[in-house]
Amino acid sequence: MSQTQMTTTRRGLIQFLGGSAVGALFTPAPWRLITDTALWSENWPGIPRPARGEIRVKFTNCSLCAAGCAVRARCVGDQPVSLAGVGGGLCPFGLTAHHLPYHPARLKQGPVKEAATAVAGAIAKCGPGERVAVLDLRPGRTASWTYRRAMASVKNGLYLAPPEPPVAVNLGNAKTVLSLGAPLLDGWGTPGNVFAARDAFRLIQAEAVESRTASLADLWLPIKPGSEEALVLEVADEMSPSETASLTGLSAEQIRSLVKELREQGPALVVDSEMSQPVVALNVRLGGWGRTIGPRREAPVPETWKKAPPAAELAAVPDRSIRVLLIDESVPGEYLPWEAIERKLVAANPVVVAFAWSGNGYARYAQYVLPAAVYPEALDDIPPAIDSVAAAFRIAAPLVAPPSGVTSPPEFIAGIAGLAAADALRERAAAIHKAARGTLVTYADGRTVPVNEVTRDNFWKALNAGGSWLGEQPGGADPQVGQTIAFRRLSAGFSRPKSVDAAPPHYPLTVVTESPIACLSSPLMSQLYQESNLRLAPSRVALHPTDAASCGVADGARAILETPNGKREVAVTIDSSVRPGVVLVAARPENGSAYAKVVRL
Repeated sequence: MSQTQMTTTRRGLIQFLGGSAVGALFTPAPWRLITDTALWSENWPGIPRPARGEIRVKFTNCSLCAAGCAVRARCVGDQPVSLAGVGGGLCPFGLTAHHLPYHPARLKQGPVKEAATAVAGAIAKCGPGERVAVLDLRPGRTASWTYRRAMASVKNGLYLAPPEPPVAVNLGNAKTVLSLGAPLLDGWGTPGNVFAARDAFRLIQAEAVESRTASLADLWLPIKPGSEEALVLEVADEMSPSETASLTGLSAEQIRSLVKELREQGPALVVDSEMSQPVVALNVRLGGWGRTIGPRREAPVPETWKKAPPAAELAAVPDRSIRVLLIDESVPGEYLPWEAIERKLVAANPVVVAFAWSGNGYARYAQYVLPAAVYPEALDDIPPAIDSVAAAFRIAAPLVAPPSGVTSPPEFIAGIAGLAAADALRERAAAIHKAARGTLVTYADGRTVPVNEVTRDNFWKALNAGGSWLGEQPGGADPQVGQTIAFRRLSAGFSRPKSVDAAPPHYPLTVVTESPIACLSSPLMSQLYQESNLRLAPSRVALHPTDAASCGVADGARAILETPNGKREVAVTIDSSVRPGVVLVAARPENGSAYAKVVRL
């Protein structure tokens, strides 16, 4: 099995270009967006033209993903005309985000009164086993706390959210990093932090396809699809190299070399896209607790909020039990399949309200669609990214006013429960200030000052001017914390590996899902990525040239992706970075099928 070794010359080039600036300069996304913007400005009269006037600078934080990059906006009058990163580059979307309010697909009016009446009526009719639920695609925000409190006040209320990563990751302390398919150099965590730490660690990427991260890694290990668990167990000394080799497709020598490097060239860090329990347990066994991983830390909240129940997972909700569902997709987050949601709705006349920026996504299935503000209009805070080892509180302060017809999801949902949500951000800022820990960073003057040296009002003003609060940096290893959250138990809780299932007859291709980035699965971000051809669209698959030839399909051809459980029409992309015998898809096909074939139309 061949290995791909990255040279220091490439690393030096990436380091010199500045991480996210590479994406901005060498990917088609910004140029496609700029082209689209030019077309809109020429053909659509709704595009505002910046007035002549005073040139000013405003600061904010980008809320398009959990990275929450600090932003310097150049404005003519009150209109932003260009965005730039503070202390680092912005991704292509961050650079062009001031055009989002004028996107042709933007919703600006919605039936607010009708939706409120329908929700109130449905809540009154809820049976004993029926639920009123909020689905929050980006948990951890102050809005999330409002939803939790609101559902605690509503009869049969339920707060739903995708699970948050159980730990935070400290790349800055790692010397060797094993990534199990995580897009570490392609939008994972905070790009500025990742590239700042990149030169200090050796990156080993283990995945079935040569992804962007694999091509930039120091070493790519092309493992069999679905064999990540076996590799984890081998490093944890739960399997023999020969057993692991048969499951992963690597040689026993490659596996021994990997295990030796992780144990001897530490501190070592192992990551996957979800930081699953076995991966967390492996890091504990490698001595990473308190060094390369640690507990996620959250900014303080008012004491009265802490009584709100935590999130429930959608899979745990009984089928046909949700009478009212309120979906907040106003910010990019993890996008759950509609089929999984629909199973949970009552069979007769459920009420589904989607707070959305466009008619895509869940708006296609909702009875009521209420337009929400989009960055950089929305006033919101940003939960810490997975590589934020300290607590953080950052506000996406609006750069422009939203249209008059938009609805605030927290205020609408709080109103159902009789709560006041308008001042929730300020209440939380007051709780942070009262705790008197951490520092305030203000980008306008480049100052960092302890919070206890700033008045509460000035603290709030600084946050709304684009400042950030950072909690205290964690110290060394804390075994008491590890015991409290049961990671010591997890470190001994490995299960035995599963054999790689044999392919069913007549299904020669193994299905591999493109490395997920949670925020890019939202309608907003995925549409922009797919339009720029940086990500596979849901209706597109990628094949190695030899497999495409065997299937009789050409690049761009229409075909049928067939699994033992179903089929769908797709477009084919031929990509030599895809491993032979693999079909790369944007999302797992029907019923999680592991094997498929591609048939020419």
